[in-house]
Amino acid sequence: MVGGRMFRCRHEEVSATEAINPLRECSGWGGKQNPVKVIFLYGSWNRRCCSIVQECEGLHYAAVPVVEKLRCDLLKEETSMGNNVLYLTVKVDGDDECIDVCTRSVKDGGLEVPPELPCVLLLAHLPTNNGITESIRVEHVDVECHNLEQAFVDTNEDTETEYGKTTSSVAVENLTSSLKKAWSRLFDTKGNILPPQPKQSDKSQVGKSSICMGLLGALLKTGKYAPSDLAYIKPATQCEAVQLVEEFCKHKGITSCVPIGPIVYYKGFTRSFLKGETGETSEDLLQKASEAVDTLAMGKKVVIIDGVGYPAVGSITGTDNASVAKASGRLFPVPGSTTATKMERAPVPILLVGKSGVGDAIDSFNINATYFSHRNVPVLGAIFNKMNLEGFYSLANCKEAIDMYFHKNQPEKQAFGYIPQIPALINARESVAKLSHEDQLKEAINSADLFVETFAKHVNVDAIVDAARKATLSYIQSTTSPQNRELVSGTKRPAEESGLTRTNSQSKHPRLASKSASPGFALSREQIEAMAAASGAAGG
Repeated sequence: MVGGRMFRCRHEEVSATEAINPLRECSGWGGKQNPVKVIFLYGSWNRRCCSIVQECEGLHYAAVPVVEKLRCDLLKEETSMGNNVLYLTVKVDGDDECIDVCTRSVKDGGLEVPPELPCVLLLAHLPTNNGITESIRVEHVDVECHNLEQAFVDTNEDTETEYGKTTSSVAVENLTSSLKKAWSRLFDTKGNILPPQPKQSDKSQVGKSSICMGLLGALLKTGKYAPSDLAYIKPATQCEAVQLVEEFCKHKGITSCVPIGPIVYYKGFTRSFLKGETGETSEDLLQKASEAVDTLAMGKKVVIIDGVGYPAVGSITGTDNASVAKASGRLFPVPGSTTATKMERAPVPILLVGKSGVGDAIDSFNINATYFSHRNVPVLGAIFNKMNLEGFYSLANCKEAIDMYFHKNQPEKQAFGYIPQIPALINARESVAKLSHEDQLKEAINSADLFVETFAKHVNVDAIVDAARKATLSYIQSTTSPQNRELVSGTKRPAEESGLTRTNSQSKHPRLASKSASPGFALSREQIEAMAAASGAAGG
């Protein structure tokens, strides 16, 4: 019992399958409907969470007071919800079945767990006309992983003393606020389940494309680059919706902008690719990416190449981020070649986008960096984003610890900047939801300018450009004779080096492999997507 109320909690962890299954016998939960489930998910690598689970038999014990206080605040009087709240803890990598349920989309009966853990979500079962519960509604709680972990620790250590109960921490307050927002997306004021809202891109989110936008804007602000000196391309993508970086490039006059490159992971693509139905091989796709980057890079000083998802995205088709980086790099003559026709590529150096925090931030950086390093693709370091402005995990505290780590353990890499959370952008999407499309676009550009202004103050873009140049030259020098080094000392990427000035009989840039024979037929994208949709596919 906490605060005079009895809480209905499981006293052990449950599997993901048990978490999503409805309770057929609901009499113990009010007899009217299945309970709302507050599910806390963690992985075996989340050491602090594992420790709490061992001590308390579940993360839910730590957060029961938080959720119950929230529920009491939201539901001032008894409704159909009653006391029907069930707290569960799920270890996502408990077994293969658990992994499958956690990674499946909600549409396909899974939990659609985000890649960064721990996390918390709310789950409600939707009754059908015959009263049998089949489908589920899931709302993810938007809270930073380290804040969630700290909230677990703080509530777990929240004990009675002779001076009374210890006060709630900032992490607990953040969790409560995030839970309230998720709850309001799931239920109306009478406790009825609301339909899911369509997913929209959040312009306030600082992700990889936002970092690319920040780089472009900050480079312009240095005064060393004109819009015509810069270029942006996303060679592979899962999303074909208009992105803010595209509108930002138009706003700044950067005409060399390709937000949707030649590799698109549309619905049904991967399975059709594996069956040979797309009419293209991995080499064909990478060659298209290579040529797209070459075309864009001609005469440019800096080309920003945007990745897709995490490092291994696309590996099933041989077009993961490391492969694209190796296919899109700078051309240079191979050792001992007597003509310019024998060329190789230096892999594009990688700048990772890191999360906030310290331990989890560095662990995630190392996991991602290792993937590229294993493929002999150089990693420069990282930019860490969405840093808290105060508290134990403040930007200043995290910067001190992370800088110390790189200095001691990976001096060849560095953190090029730490971007703080921007209060004006936290609720940007909600504040413009009722505006016209034109006004939303204006607000989006204003938000982009604000982000770039903050980015430029906290990120050393000159150091990034210099590190990328040195990494490329180092790679070339390590594989060429001294006579060839003078060929790659220029600043701009000349046309003859990009492989664009060629005749029909020869190419200035190497094909990644001999073009394989066509399988003899190829389905159109429309056919592939139609078949995938008919089979219930949710994505590529």
